[in-house]
Amino acid sequence: MLGRVLKNRYKLIDERGSGSMATVYIGRDLETNRLYAVKVLSRQAAAESELVERFQREFELLTRLSGPHVVSPVDFGEDKGALFIVMDYVDGHNLKHAVLTGGPFAVPRAIDVTEQAAGAVAVAADRGIVHRDIKPQNLLLSVDNTVKLTDFGLARSHESRDITVTGFFVGTPFYVAPEQVENSRGADVRADLYSLACVFFELLTGRVPYDGEHAWDVVMQHLNAPIPSARALRPDLPAELDAFFSCALAKRPADRYQTPRAFVDAIDALSVPERPPSAAGRGDEQSATLIPPGGAAPIPITAPEMIVGRSDPQRGYRPDIDLLPLDPAQTVSRRHVRLTRRNGRFFVEDLNAFNRTRINGTALVPHQDMEIQSGDMLRLGNVELRFEIRPR
Repeated sequence: MLGRVLKNRYKLIDERGSGSMATVYIGRDLETNRLYAVKVLSRQAAAESELVERFQREFELLTRLSGPHVVSPVDFGEDKGALFIVMDYVDGHNLKHAVLTGGPFAVPRAIDVTEQAAGAVAVAADRGIVHRDIKPQNLLLSVDNTVKLTDFGLARSHESRDITVTGFFVGTPFYVAPEQVENSRGADVRADLYSLACVFFELLTGRVPYDGEHAWDVVMQHLNAPIPSARALRPDLPAELDAFFSCALAKRPADRYQTPRAFVDAIDALSVPERPPSAAGRGDEQSATLIPPGGAAPIPITAPEMIVGRSDPQRGYRPDIDLLPLDPAQTVSRRHVRLTRRNGRFFVEDLNAFNRTRINGTALVPHQDMEIQSGDMLRLGNVELRFEIRPR
């Protein structure tokens, strides 16, 4: 699908993730030059009428939601048999990636992220929508530390009709509420808050509350096992946290926090250090990366000034960032561009390369600095790289 243009408008330029039903791409709007997330239903799923209906319902439910912590829908369509949803692009990674790569969060950061996610749950609940698959993979953390809830593929509203789903329950075993196992249709906002509490537990400890070799082992623990102690896994946590999880992860919905507001109020009552200011806009606490298409390894920008180009072994020349492995046709010059970081801002300078440098399709004037923003597409010869900034 990479390189394909959907609806004569959305060009798929990179892949962000895939599952059993769909793949999410980064798409460029050829009319506006904006980047979007494009979710494309798989061919196998498109052959199942129930899954097609669920995909269509996902877009319809998204159109009912608005707010800073929910991914916004842009378009829905079909192109030569490919069903797709276009959504706002979030420049960042999901919370699962953040925990796997950075370990448990500091308590203030975990609280901030969880409360933002609770805001998304509240927006959905106010419109009668239950997400039913709250998990760190579905919570995106942008470079400015904004959390956005995505993937409403399993969501339902009170008026939604039943749609057959393959499997014994709706949800993800590590985060599923007990009542959701027994009756997915009857689950309400308290099930989403239970799942969010599981996410909060993982952000703080680096581990899910219940684990096991098989899905059913994990599900049975949600149904029957005692609520684990977060402080046993991380003794520096506030003493009140175990009491919070005793309520938030209670087996019976009636014993839990009943609303997102009550959930957040309970978190706010915890004794924690003062929260640090957001990292957004603080360049000294940000790092930059060049992301090649097709799943190649990201290229970190590790110095205030770096030359990007192509190595020449015969002449013994090697730039700071060597694109020769990505460019066997050698369309990149030996010294193609200079990347610099000044006062937390990033700039690119074309070094009079033989094949001109382009940002989002616009050619650069040689030897003139151009500021580059997170999400911009940088094209050097035949090599296209996405520029990303993220908190350290």
